[in-house]
Amino acid sequence: MNSVLLPNCPFCNSSDRVFAQSENFHALYNIAPILPGHSLIVPKWHVVSLLELSDQETCEMVIFSRECIRILMKTFGVNGFNWTIQEGKEAGQTISHFHLHLIPRKVNDLPHPGEWYPILQQQEERIIDSESRQRLTPSEVRQIVSEIKRVATEMQLGGIQKKR
Repeated sequence: MNSVLLPNCPFCNSSDRVFAQSENFHALYNIAPILPGHSLIVPKWHVVSLLELSDQETCEMVIFSRECIRILMKTFGVNGFNWTIQEGKEAGQTISHFHLHLIPRKVNDLPHPGEWYPILQQQEERIIDSESRQRLTPSEVRQIVSEIKRVATEMQLGGIQKKR
């Protein structure tokens, strides 16, 4: 993976939202979550497309994402989740830095759980990659990230989290 960080890229400059990391990826809390726990997996360096990742990096991303989902499920008390990627402007990607959305789900969080993306699209302000969604305050983000880190540490110390 290249090692370029872009000064104006919100994902290249998001260390305050990181709650876990692997060799090449960060897990960070979304500042405008569509549902509680909505987080992102992003490469540590500026990468625009999934197609730029090597096979090894792609495998690392999936394994790391799975570990993060376990942490998010415990933190937010959920049993399900959605993974989604918008690849390119035509697919709804609004930030030109590759990112995987991890969205914890619980019963009745949306009217029709299997149709979550169309439901979000019907409300322009809630589109998954929309810049118009309501944002959390920096204080709220710090508090949520702190709690996710606490749970992650507890899981690791308690041997709950699977080892690689």
